[in-house]
Amino acid sequence: MKPIYRCRRCGVLTEEELHCRTPAELVLEGDRRERLSKLMSGALRHFPKALGLHIDEEGFTAVSQLAAALRSVKGFEWVTENHVRAVAAMDPKGRFELAGEAIRARYGHSLRVRIRYAEEYPSTPLFHGTSRSKLASILKRGLLPMRRLFVHLTVAYEDALARALAHPDPVVLAVNPDCMKGRVKLFRASKTVYVAPYVPSECISIASGDRELSLPERAGES
Repeated sequence: MKPIYRCRRCGVLTEEELHCRTPAELVLEGDRRERLSKLMSGALRHFPKALGLHIDEEGFTAVSQLAAALRSVKGFEWVTENHVRAVAAMDPKGRFELAGEAIRARYGHSLRVRIRYAEEYPSTPLFHGTSRSKLASILKRGLLPMRRLFVHLTVAYEDALARALAHPDPVVLAVNPDCMKGRVKLFRASKTVYVAPYVPSECISIASGDRELSLPERAGES
């Protein structure tokens, strides 16, 4: 990830070394930013108790408490509230939400939290990266949230592809939002991410960039 800077003139956070024609102040190096983002995501989504962190029913905790909890992890003793705020504010996928002195993850929880999302059905396809070995099950049962509260979909093919490439047999699926209407509610969780309780198999196809991967036969088809 790119480093985060703060403009010495206007005070905004930026990924550019120069802002307002002035060298910006370094807030966080790129490698530390990436490591901190991953730890923040884990703490807010999955394992707050392991760090002694209290998350309320809407997923919020105090920024100060989160920073203190993160400092308890070996190798993260340097973390400050400003670092936490900078990572949250500059996250490219909108993973985090800052509300005054509080912070939460916008999506991705395995914890039972209640976050109110706006129901929305975009006019363009959504994408989901997965393993080709899972296609037969997906085409039979649809996309399921597994250990999380929702299935995650993205507006960006590149993001889904990056997720798929974590598997040895990557494939990107396309989801038709219009097909979801009247079947399953679709919610916008951030500027690039949508979530749903599940995605019916009839709303899923192989993304156009992955057409060379043949679909397994559906049950009952020859």
